[in-house]
Amino acid sequence: MYNRITTIPSKLFNPIGNLSVLLLGYNPIENLPAASLSSLKTNLKSLGVEGIDMDSVEKNLFNIFTKLQFVYFKKFHYCTTYAPNVKVCSPATDGVSSLSHLLGKPLLRIAVWSISCVTCLGNVLVLWGRLTAKDENRVLGIIIRNLAVSDLLMGLYLFIIGLEDIRFRNNYNQEANAWISSWSCTFLGMLAMISSEVSVLILSFMSVERFMLIAAPLKGHRAITSHTAAYSMIVVWVIGITLALLPAIHWRSSTRFYGLNGMCFPLHIDDPFLVGWEYSAFIFLGVNLLGLVTIGYVYTGMFVSIWRTRHATPLSVVDSEFALRFFLIVLTDSVCWAPIIVLKILALAEYPVAPDLHAWVVIFILPVNSAVNPLLYTFTTPKFRERLAEGWLERVRSITSRKQSRSDFQTSSSYNNRNVTISMPGSMKMPSEEKISKPSLNEILLINIMSKEK
Repeated sequence: MYNRITTIPSKLFNPIGNLSVLLLGYNPIENLPAASLSSLKTNLKSLGVEGIDMDSVEKNLFNIFTKLQFVYFKKFHYCTTYAPNVKVCSPATDGVSSLSHLLGKPLLRIAVWSISCVTCLGNVLVLWGRLTAKDENRVLGIIIRNLAVSDLLMGLYLFIIGLEDIRFRNNYNQEANAWISSWSCTFLGMLAMISSEVSVLILSFMSVERFMLIAAPLKGHRAITSHTAAYSMIVVWVIGITLALLPAIHWRSSTRFYGLNGMCFPLHIDDPFLVGWEYSAFIFLGVNLLGLVTIGYVYTGMFVSIWRTRHATPLSVVDSEFALRFFLIVLTDSVCWAPIIVLKILALAEYPVAPDLHAWVVIFILPVNSAVNPLLYTFTTPKFRERLAEGWLERVRSITSRKQSRSDFQTSSSYNNRNVTISMPGSMKMPSEEKISKPSLNEILLINIMSKEK
């Protein structure tokens, strides 16, 4: 270790074929040819190659060692790529996955299922509410529905990650390399990328449109039509899909852009200079940072404009709710993107970033907007609250009406049963000696029908 070794001669270990422990870590070795280690294949039990990049090493190199039990690598994905069958491999996790599970910690599994369910349910309710609303602003409805669809994709992404975690449970080290290098992982990463970028673009578009209407009404700006809104959303989706599709096409011979780890999302935090790192930096430090600045600036401008026009009057309840929504919109966007942008800058500056942060960012921080947007743009609006209250009142009235009808039916049946006598043809006892039999169901129904007709 630390010997500044750059190459391994092919016959270097031939005289010491009985060697069981070999420590080559932290040397600038560029390649490990199988021929140079073949003399150790029957006795080597422990191999240390920490600090050495293994990307150019043959993937079947470690298969030649019949007794190898301990391997120490620089990166976690080397364990699943080169030595999935060894007894002990280090590092044992990348902060997201372990050698046994795609989601290495129970907390991550609980969070994935919880956040995916909340996100999917919230955005499905938004779509249902916006599609059934008759008095809705058509332009705003088009924008909000598209935002709900893009946020729903993030929920589906997390849901599929949860399913894949179940599929690979207790066997992830055997399947990890095939999974992260598969087109399924690439498609899943594209799904999350599309959701992320389309949401940013829609929120930016909505912010600018509101700003032009509220803060600059005297400059001749008119509200956009429903056709313009629809065409704008088509353009947004085309841009979002293109941004997600380009790296998959450009690096089609290598799925490592999306297959950095089991989550398949290309943050490039744990390995900032891997394949496509420049494109990843462009997305998160270019497009998303610009969107965050735009949203923050525009909403601040709107708030200041409204505040100035009403500074002479006390703030009403409606104004207070409006200000609170402004604050929450900017806050959630900042909570979602600011940590990612900061971590991306730190990673590119080669500042050590804890591996666990990657999982927290993808599972807890990235979906924040997708989970909260229904609350901010639909559930907290006065119209939605009115519709919700009306829906509950209608439901209560319906239940009360059914109970009342059931009670009236039972009362009517009981009354008729007590007052109706059954006549029998032929020989019959005198009324004083007659035992009145219990009427049948058909007779009860007939009596009630006749009584209603009256």
